[in-house]
Amino acid sequence: MRVLIICRDNIGDTLLTTPLISALAQSGQYQVDVLTNNYAAPVLQHNPDIRQLFYYTKLHHREAGQGRLACVLQRLKLMLNLKKQRYDIVILAKSRWDQHGLKWVKIVRPARVIALGQQPHPLISDLLPPPGQSPCHISETLFSLGRDLRLSATAPGKLTLRPDAAIAASLRDTCAIDPTLPVYALQISARKPSQQWDAARFAGLAEKISAHHPCQIMLLWSPGSRDNPRHPGDDEKAREIMALCPHLPIKAVATTSLPQLIAAMSLCQGLVSSDGGAMHIGAALGLPVVALFGDSDPACWHPWQVNYQVLQPASREVNALSSREVYDAFAQTIIQ
Repeated sequence: MRVLIICRDNIGDTLLTTPLISALAQSGQYQVDVLTNNYAAPVLQHNPDIRQLFYYTKLHHREAGQGRLACVLQRLKLMLNLKKQRYDIVILAKSRWDQHGLKWVKIVRPARVIALGQQPHPLISDLLPPPGQSPCHISETLFSLGRDLRLSATAPGKLTLRPDAAIAASLRDTCAIDPTLPVYALQISARKPSQQWDAARFAGLAEKISAHHPCQIMLLWSPGSRDNPRHPGDDEKAREIMALCPHLPIKAVATTSLPQLIAAMSLCQGLVSSDGGAMHIGAALGLPVVALFGDSDPACWHPWQVNYQVLQPASREVNALSSREVYDAFAQTIIQ
């Protein structure tokens, strides 16, 4: 049977859908295609469980120089292509279905549409209640979409993510990675203010790691200026950390694309990051993770199926965490 999974969310949700994708593909009963957006598509590229990966460009995600008309024409072409596929099942990979996903269902017109939620809709043939247990990890919630599809797997397995080997090899050379020393990633960017750990604390953590463990430290961040209205980045924060640690073995890697970030992280043996897409990338690559949580729920979003430790202060503001607290978690979780 031919299945289309519509996965329109951000990087973390998309990666947390991969256990469901794997279970469907590896059951031998289903050919799995995925529809996503161009922002999240790189985390599904090279996935061996996906037969075809389709993606569209959201208007606010279009590249510099890409006009609105070109974006709309690309989407129309995609719609025609999807209509030709004749899917048996469409799965809306979201913890609660929404109208955006149903717009694509109207085009595909499959025999069955599986979705989670409480509110029925004429286009949804199989409306499933979300898992009853609370709290429930998002990977478990999304995996429950396959409960009526006779899968042999009864629980979500590990996340699937394949880095681009050529990009990883190029970064290994560019960054002059010493193969005799471990590389630990400090990912310094976070979208939510409550999850933004400041530069001085990251510098203090780098000092402590370097003082106790022969290693290389890879500094990763969202590129761009903090003042960029469309895509604010952390260039200034990265420069501040580097200025505070001129004597440390830090490799500042300005990844300008998601495939570059994935490839850079694949060269590492451990990760410290706030909750977010980068944290889930690290987990999907199998890295042990120290996860800094501000105002989000670790029970739903913690790193999946890897060795991890969550740090969440009572204030739900990560800047309440000291570099000593994070280093202690690093030593317990990543240094074994």
